[in-house]
Amino acid sequence: MKSSIVSILFCCGLLPLAVWVQDEQDSAPPMSPEQMAMMQAWEQAATPGAEHERLAAQVGTWHGQVESWSMPGIDPMISQSKVERKMSLDGRVLEEHWSGNMMGRDFVGHSRTGFDNVQQKYWSTWTDNMSTSLMTFSGEYDEAAEQYVYTGSYVDPVSKQTVTTRSVSMRPEEGKEVMEMYEVHGDSEKMTMRITLTRQ
Repeated sequence: MKSSIVSILFCCGLLPLAVWVQDEQDSAPPMSPEQMAMMQAWEQAATPGAEHERLAAQVGTWHGQVESWSMPGIDPMISQSKVERKMSLDGRVLEEHWSGNMMGRDFVGHSRTGFDNVQQKYWSTWTDNMSTSLMTFSGEYDEAAEQYVYTGSYVDPVSKQTVTTRSVSMRPEEGKEVMEMYEVHGDSEKMTMRITLTRQ
């Protein structure tokens, strides 16, 4: 009986405390203009926009044909892939899952692409099961030419030197995309890859 009375008194003691805390929250001073500006900046940075909607238009299943050149003037090596695209993080990032065959081996690759509202640039990453490195790119969308242009780099496993890359992605017709990748070696730029995607 005594323990029950103590429990009741304890609970009754907590009730005024909870009401006092709520009153303190309700009577908190309004945010300063600086705090309001900070909140608005963070909200704008986090809110998906037209650029993310443009990425979302690529969602679906695609067939990819990859042509790659180890050196200029030779026939390209050709491989086929299935590409699954979907949006993640509530419409903020386009994720791609590639699966196919390359050089007689099973090939799997993952790509993530987004748009940074703060830097006003697109960004993209690439990883696959034929390397242990992460490739990163940043770029812009050319409204007039209706194409993406990305620049990036990777470390060549043979020379251990950093190679600068440039890629151009365009849509020649509805349901088709073409991406051309170029590498800079010395004073010249050479195309090393062409990927043609066809929506399934």
